[in-house]
Amino acid sequence: MQTLIHGGTVLTMEHEDARAQAVLLRDGRIVAVGTDAEVRTDIDPRQPCEQIDLAGACLMPSFIDPHGHLMLYGVFTTLVDLAGCTDVSDMIDALSSEARSRPAGDDTPVVGVRYDHNRLAEQRHPRREELDQVSTDAPVFVLHRSVHLGAANSAALAAAGIDATTTDPTGGRFGRAANGDPDGYVEEMPAIALIAQALAAPGQGPSLVPGARVDADQAVLAAQAAYLARGITTAQEGAATPDDVAAYARLAARGDLDLDIVVYPLAPREGLDQIAAHPQLVGLDPRRRVRLGGCKLILDGAPQGRSAWMSTPYEPIPGEQTCACGYPAMPSEDVLEHVRAVAASGHQLLVHCNGDAAADQYLDAYDQVLTEDPGAGRCRPVMIHAQTVREDQLQRMARLGMTASFFPGHVEEWGDVHRVNLGDERASRISPARSALDLGVPVTLHQDAPVTEPDMLRTVRTAVLRRTRSGYELGREQRISVFEALSAVTRDAAVQYGEQENLGRIAPGMRADLVILDRCPLDVQPEELADIAVLRTIKDGRTVYRADVPAPENAPMGATSSTTGERP
Repeated sequence: MQTLIHGGTVLTMEHEDARAQAVLLRDGRIVAVGTDAEVRTDIDPRQPCEQIDLAGACLMPSFIDPHGHLMLYGVFTTLVDLAGCTDVSDMIDALSSEARSRPAGDDTPVVGVRYDHNRLAEQRHPRREELDQVSTDAPVFVLHRSVHLGAANSAALAAAGIDATTTDPTGGRFGRAANGDPDGYVEEMPAIALIAQALAAPGQGPSLVPGARVDADQAVLAAQAAYLARGITTAQEGAATPDDVAAYARLAARGDLDLDIVVYPLAPREGLDQIAAHPQLVGLDPRRRVRLGGCKLILDGAPQGRSAWMSTPYEPIPGEQTCACGYPAMPSEDVLEHVRAVAASGHQLLVHCNGDAAADQYLDAYDQVLTEDPGAGRCRPVMIHAQTVREDQLQRMARLGMTASFFPGHVEEWGDVHRVNLGDERASRISPARSALDLGVPVTLHQDAPVTEPDMLRTVRTAVLRRTRSGYELGREQRISVFEALSAVTRDAAVQYGEQENLGRIAPGMRADLVILDRCPLDVQPEELADIAVLRTIKDGRTVYRADVPAPENAPMGATSSTTGERP
């Protein structure tokens, strides 16, 4: 099968001025790029040729998600969405409505997601007695938008055996009332995991969302539909549990996916066991759709929750006696052991570091491992988020060949909060993409879905404008150009995955992973970038999303009709 795409702007992403008029696809690959006349000479007359008339629209490489949590995004769509809540009472009402809708005697957990204490009138997390208003029988758990914080009712705490005698786990903590009893607040993964284990569905391992009872396969397919509709054709599962890996293996074997998914098991030493257990998912194979890309390590928390590990204290908040720096998720000797194990395996290593102290911990470990074994660079190390990296740390990252995958959405979503927590000087360097590029550090951009929506063009706009929700320009000196931001979600993201010979550019021989936009991102004002519409998403030469064509009835979520129209 061959397809001629013509009649608009072709943004090849080879360089900023590289544009073409037409592209010819054959058997899932790009075979010709150039003027309309040039490309038509490459059409094979022995085969039928579908034609897509762009009608003035823009064709460019489809977007590549450098970091996110695909399944978790799908899981969130099935739970109580608390994102619009403006106070604790709103949260209780939404959760109570869910509890009342259930049959009598149903005591499965009531779970809410995406609340943000920074946007609540009380400026705090809900307390256990407030969540007890939802139910005193069923466990109730709410997960913060950052996925690093949450709160539980009395039933959930009791199910996990958490009381005044419970010690805080390393890398996490429970909030306490004056008498030492848990007040319901739960901070960071090790603490959340204790509740997740207690509330896990029978026969299943713990979810990253305590109490969530969701069909994993359907969650992935639901997320796939949303990603394809935004022009993303390669996504990441950035913290996979063993159950998650098994679900992806099932979906790959059944051929249910239109999206390429790169999976990174959580906790490297255990993650390497998962990789060994699924050899069929290792290595590049475009027919398979799923591959195990390496391992993920989490070294600290979230700066908007003041749990990211900083080298200097957070700014004081009135009424607080102390001002902490946050804390590490694990001791440095454990970090070194994890980094050494993954480097020796040759698989890729992704490490979550929000605070600059966590970044130091990662850099020190990797620097030591690279000194011990110069071949350790084959693990293609990535620092995920790198929110508060300093200039000296970026210099080390450049020397070590480490990629910075920034989350610029923090500037828009929490930039005003960071000014309070970190002060203006440190806040202005959140996601310092300009400094990184100038120092030679490879840069990619992500949304960390479901923390924010997998909206690449909004991310591009934020990286270019660096405006907070209040309209404040946070760190003007860290702005990057539109082309640099687009590169970070196409060609540079492909390099992060080791797919630079297959993805991220429009050139002969590349896979035909493409997106059609209603306008060229390089030809609009930066303020308009997030308003650009995705008209069509093409995966390996096949249309997998089209804005004006609904999915066939009873088709898997994310599927679309295969059409042969002349318009996008």
